[in-house]
Amino acid sequence: MKLVDNYGRVLRDLRISVTPRCNYHCVYCHPLGMEMSDPPGTVTTRDVAHFLRAAARLGMNAVRFTGGEPLVRRELPEMIAAAAATPGVDDVAITTNGTLFRRRHKELLEAGLRRVNFSLDAVDPEVFRRLTRGGEITQVWDAIELALELELHPVKLNAVVIGGVNDGEVVRLAELSVDRPLHVRFIEYMHLNNAPFDEYRRQFVAGAETRARIEARFGPLEEVPTDPSSPARVWRIAGAQGTVGFINSVSEPFCSNCSRLRLTSDKKIRPCLLTELELDIAWAFDAPDPGAALVDALLAAAGKKPEKGSTLPTLRERVMLGIGG
Repeated sequence: MKLVDNYGRVLRDLRISVTPRCNYHCVYCHPLGMEMSDPPGTVTTRDVAHFLRAAARLGMNAVRFTGGEPLVRRELPEMIAAAAATPGVDDVAITTNGTLFRRRHKELLEAGLRRVNFSLDAVDPEVFRRLTRGGEITQVWDAIELALELELHPVKLNAVVIGGVNDGEVVRLAELSVDRPLHVRFIEYMHLNNAPFDEYRRQFVAGAETRARIEARFGPLEEVPTDPSSPARVWRIAGAQGTVGFINSVSEPFCSNCSRLRLTSDKKIRPCLLTELELDIAWAFDAPDPGAALVDALLAAAGKKPEKGSTLPTLRERVMLGIGG
């Protein structure tokens, strides 16, 4: 069985935010002064297990746990184990800033973790510290090296490019893909942090400009065949072990191929990252038959998924930190 929306898109990828808490305060995600805590009714391991079984019945086969920072959630290994034990789910991953990865990697791998995406927005320690508002890049390097050692391939590095902040880092970031099997993804800055509109427009850098910088240094990139539903268009520097990809959500929206649904940590389904539409499905987790109720909820969410979202700067009720990556 497949979960298909009203526009013929097959939905098979889940993003589950397990907490809005984070030990970093990245400028594109975490508005200055905002602190978040796990709200009453935060998704539990039992909830995750029920939700994934329902999703798998509808053909959804990939899950990535996000936050906030998912590794601050004590129960994350139990949630990963629930995902790994769900028939039909064959891709279990996390997106993390890496700070707690070495401390927790053994329990994560034992639970069934198979893939890791790291946030790495700069190579220069000072630029990294500025962007994360105090982060130490050595912790992230250590996590990346460990992931390579553990052969958690593909090891992906996500970099949000912000003009005047880290756009000067894109060549150095791309270079990481040359000698090691690292897959660097350059993500256009989306207005999901309620930054002042003029400031956001000044700082937006189109993916085409980022690619031009990289090609000016390394020459023409070689295209790598990619699943059309993937948000990244992927390329390779000639002779490189890894790849570079461009997620151009703003300048080149890929809504027509979107295969994702998001579950927030407070039990709301978000059919589209770039709209305010959310379906509160807390009732389904408390139903006498949660499995059947969650199937109904997922079908309803698929039916509500819009044709496209809005990439224009706008004040949003919920910023990226609360939505989940």
